[in-house]
Amino acid sequence: MRFTNIPVLENRMDNEGVSVAFFSIIYANCTVECVYSKDLRKFLFAIVDANVGFTCSLEGLYTNAFINHREAVQALADCRNHGGWDPKHFYEVLNENLPNVNFQQVTGGQYQGVSSVAVSNFEDRIYFNHWRTSAMSERQEKKTIELMGYEVLEFCQETGVIPIYYPYPTERTMDVMNNFRLDYQQHNINE
Repeated sequence: MRFTNIPVLENRMDNEGVSVAFFSIIYANCTVECVYSKDLRKFLFAIVDANVGFTCSLEGLYTNAFINHREAVQALADCRNHGGWDPKHFYEVLNENLPNVNFQQVTGGQYQGVSSVAVSNFEDRIYFNHWRTSAMSERQEKKTIELMGYEVLEFCQETGVIPIYYPYPTERTMDVMNNFRLDYQQHNINE
């Protein structure tokens, strides 16, 4: 899937000084809250009133159109409210809406609300807090990809650090979403 309207959204974000955007879109009969981090090239989605969500990482303008979260796929099907095949995929609807969404810089509460349902519940600690110099386990790799994207995983592999998560967001969580490398440098972790 190619997100042709990501450059339009990112230009609008730049013009308004927003690095992590919060907005909602309507998908059939549902409202979906969205968080988009321009630097991480990552979306977090929460389907309102369904208490389920999912994430999407971009490589350039592309993403795998397969949503690897059964409950989220079922919730999106329920949003369409019919049993037949629907050719309008969620990502296509999102892409169509990107040029016109009303967004704002995400707040801690909005980020917590979306990410608490957008991330699979294999651990309660999903909010980044700090870096630790350590080898990364396979489980930590998966969690890093899901929460922060492939770019951060590559960064961790290159520098020998792992992200440490807390069960609640902090102001630092929000700052690191804007620029994780700056956080790394400010806390004097040697490469």
